[in-house]
Amino acid sequence: MSSVENIVWKTFAAPQRWIAPWYGAYLLLGVLSSGLIPVLIPLMMVAISKHLSTVGYVMGAFNLGSLVSPMLGSLAESKRMYRPIFFAGFVFLMVSIAVFPLVHHLRYWLPLALMAGIASTAVSTCATLFIVEFSPREEWTSRIGWLQTFNGVGQVLGLLLAGVFAATSIPVGLWIGAGLMIPAVLLGGFGLPKKSEIRSAALSPARLHLDFSALARFSRVELLGGGMLRFFHPLNAEGLKNMGKLLPTRFGRLMLAVFCMFFGVSGVFAYFPIFLHHSFGVLPAATSLAYAVAAGAAIIFYTLGGRLARSFGTSRVYSGGLLLRLIGFVGLVALVLVNRGALSATLALLSFGVIVMAWPIISVTTTELASELSPISQGAAQGLYNSTSAVATVIGTPTAGALVRFFGYQSIPIMGVVGVLLALLISLGLRSKGAAMAVTTANA
Repeated sequence: MSSVENIVWKTFAAPQRWIAPWYGAYLLLGVLSSGLIPVLIPLMMVAISKHLSTVGYVMGAFNLGSLVSPMLGSLAESKRMYRPIFFAGFVFLMVSIAVFPLVHHLRYWLPLALMAGIASTAVSTCATLFIVEFSPREEWTSRIGWLQTFNGVGQVLGLLLAGVFAATSIPVGLWIGAGLMIPAVLLGGFGLPKKSEIRSAALSPARLHLDFSALARFSRVELLGGGMLRFFHPLNAEGLKNMGKLLPTRFGRLMLAVFCMFFGVSGVFAYFPIFLHHSFGVLPAATSLAYAVAAGAAIIFYTLGGRLARSFGTSRVYSGGLLLRLIGFVGLVALVLVNRGALSATLALLSFGVIVMAWPIISVTTTELASELSPISQGAAQGLYNSTSAVATVIGTPTAGALVRFFGYQSIPIMGVVGVLLALLISLGLRSKGAAMAVTTANA
């Protein structure tokens, strides 16, 4: 059996060991927050407001809600409010999305989008805490990998539904998605760990491994289909104190690369259904189907990516993910410049699919590199990573809206090429200490 085949076998041999019934609630969250919202809300914004920049502002507000993750995590951990915050997230997400189609002005959409972002983040944060606070540390990666997988399956189902409702009734699609939060609340009660099972505050895994002495708190703003582990790490005092010293290091280069990549790609994930329809005539239903297929095919890389990185070197797999995403963006730029009708539309969907499939590889390996390259604690390193990616996305989304308004949709893939190319160039030679050992082991 080859090394790759061995990795695949170990990853998927006994999934039942790492799965809990409440993961089904997280699947339903993925249907709404990662499937229906990214497709239907941008389409509704443009149809009602007629202003292209509105999409960037509204989706930027949704992303901004993720910045409260560490505060919610600290509150849940210190006050033992895991369940109340977890279930409240479903309720507030349901209310905000149910109201969305009933209002028709930016001044209402912005607070509703912010509420939806905070609510979705509340569920994601507590879902991670249910694992890291109640499970042995050696089980974290496997359990969170399967939690991500459930969320990814939900995303695929949501994208398929979005394709149907984009062609029929967008408000009905959002209302059905909001209604799914009711069974999510019911399903979320099955198999959740009990508060009495948690270790004492002084001995909790979060406090032992993730440094909670936070002065400023940011969370990772995940792009669609992103991993959930990063929702938990705050930017803390150690990270702030050492930020200046870290900039010239390999870790500092990684953070600069992370900023460029997240900033560059934020526009595509805010505008993708409108961009593909306007530039290539691709119907939103076809876009949703293509996204669902790509996201479904990419699910395997959430659980497989970490093992591949350990076998072939984290930095190599990371660079491969960036290169794959760059190829997708270059393809979109070329197709915008040389549009050949139906053929270009098909190739545009393929290019977009490549961009989507590269994400799990980048997500897993960047997190590993942040821990491997940082001379400070893992909690501080992940906090700086989270703040960098979050700020880049929150800035990049409305920036993309302004670019679309003044220069048109062709600016979106160009923005992606520039951001990912800069990230790839900055990352050249960014090899972790364990990379050589990993490659040697893989070739043995």
